[in-house]
Amino acid sequence: MENEPDPFLRDPILRQADARCFLALLPDAASRTTLQRCRDALGRANSGAPRGMRWVEPGALHLTLRFLGASGSAQIDYFKHMLPALARALPAINARRYGIWPNRARPRMLVLELEAEALLSQLAGECEMHARKADFAPETREFRAHVTLARLRPGCALGILPTPPSAITFDTIALMRSTLAQPAATYTELARAELDR
Repeated sequence: MENEPDPFLRDPILRQADARCFLALLPDAASRTTLQRCRDALGRANSGAPRGMRWVEPGALHLTLRFLGASGSAQIDYFKHMLPALARALPAINARRYGIWPNRARPRMLVLELEAEALLSQLAGECEMHARKADFAPETREFRAHVTLARLRPGCALGILPTPPSAITFDTIALMRSTLAQPAATYTELARAELDR
């Protein structure tokens, strides 16, 4: 009798051995509405810059806890198994300000910067620990809590940015796959776990 094919290979989402994955927090419904209002306010404040901005779709908004990069089937299975253990309750995360990254002279992203509060930083550290256990190379960049709101084209000039919302609430941790495409990358949920209340 022939061996059953690996279910990973049968799944059209996962067939590529080098799926680009990341761990993310997803905002709750109320915070998605808040972020949409942020987008509207930013658009009104920078009405001359829309051609230089590509907004992230509301359903794709997230906070990246750990970018994993190229991920094999065993690594994906590891994080599918570990997600529930990482899904502890988080308070609402205070917003710091809107930011243009890396800077206004070389604009690439418009982000909502968030406070790296103790429980959030602890969660990011645990994601890093598990990434190393799953044989990913150590992350050398400092964790910077943020939600990307728009991609900016070179030369996009933004004016004064409005006051940000006070806080954002997240209710889900997810393992995501990023697929590079035009005009923007697309994200696919591979697994999720609801945060404890």
